[in-house]
Amino acid sequence: MKRAAFLGAVGAAAMAARAGAQVPLNPAQIARQLTIGVNVPLSGDLGRFGEQVVEGVKAAVDESNMLTALSGTVFGIRPLDDQNSASISMGNVSVAAADQTIVGIVGNLTASVTLDTLTQYANNGFAVIVPSVHADALTQRGYHNIYRLPTRDDVAGRLFASTIFRRQPSTFALAVTLDGDYGPDVASGFMQQAKADRRNVDVVTLPASAFDPAQAARAILARNADYLFLCGTLTQLGPIVPALANAGYNGLYGLSDGFYTQETITQYGAKLGGAIVYGPLPPLARATGIFQQLADLRREVSSVTALIAYGYAAAQIVIQASQRTNALTRYSLLSTMQMQGGFNTLVGPFSFDFNGDPLLPNLYFFKLSATTFDYIEPAIRNGFIV
Repeated sequence: MKRAAFLGAVGAAAMAARAGAQVPLNPAQIARQLTIGVNVPLSGDLGRFGEQVVEGVKAAVDESNMLTALSGTVFGIRPLDDQNSASISMGNVSVAAADQTIVGIVGNLTASVTLDTLTQYANNGFAVIVPSVHADALTQRGYHNIYRLPTRDDVAGRLFASTIFRRQPSTFALAVTLDGDYGPDVASGFMQQAKADRRNVDVVTLPASAFDPAQAARAILARNADYLFLCGTLTQLGPIVPALANAGYNGLYGLSDGFYTQETITQYGAKLGGAIVYGPLPPLARATGIFQQLADLRREVSSVTALIAYGYAAAQIVIQASQRTNALTRYSLLSTMQMQGGFNTLVGPFSFDFNGDPLLPNLYFFKLSATTFDYIEPAIRNGFIV
């Protein structure tokens, strides 16, 4: 059957699923509907980011329904606004548990809310696919129903160290970070791997509560490093870049994924030219195996962001796990996930270790110019990107 004719045949079922779990479906067309819950902020300051995760999940559900609706099962989506609040997030889990069609959950958006909701997810038997949290603590608390997609912070630091010095040799490198939730684990992993590789490295941890960029720049410059790896976000750590330039630093830079944003180019592109940054999103246009998925996704969204792509991938994992063993409940889906099989997704292949981290984590490296991020290579070549 030609694709156009096939899509026409299943269009009604796919449109119903796209509208969400509350839309009744014609039992003559399908035998059952399963639902993916999405527990993310949909209002407030982070609402626009949560909406991107929902967009990705919706697009994956649409794609799956167009291809499999006639087989007897379609998927719906039930967005739940956690408002970036742990108490509301936990209440949403209770709401999801009362909906017998919800087989898995995608969420949450931030580390603190996800960590505070872990017990509630476990007590209700939900497999949770986490699209955005890379904090080490997520998979270090002994829960075996949590599956994260981003590379863990300390592993990201290790992968950066094992890759970067082939391109940017250094006599003495410093990882620079602020104390807080994001940055120290990246810096620690970087130092551990670099020292294992017999590199001369150290870590400088600055106080976030009393961060003085000019003072910090002078202290860093006194260390005589020729390579600085900035581990943090653009908002928090970015002001040290002009301060270092004013203090006379002219060495090389490496940047963690907190700098992988257009604002880095806008604010500091000229000063950071030549810096290498790692990001979570592979250059999808170079992944030939997802050509049709990516084309369909681009018809649904204006721009494929990392959160949209990882929301899409999270939904794909739920759908594939359900289809693999005909898992029709949250308990059977969790059992399937715990079998630790592999999944092919929009952002690459995934399998998970016992703790729920990617078994083969990866990073993607880009070189910063005054105007663009230019793709260089992955940390690990696995055939996904050509």
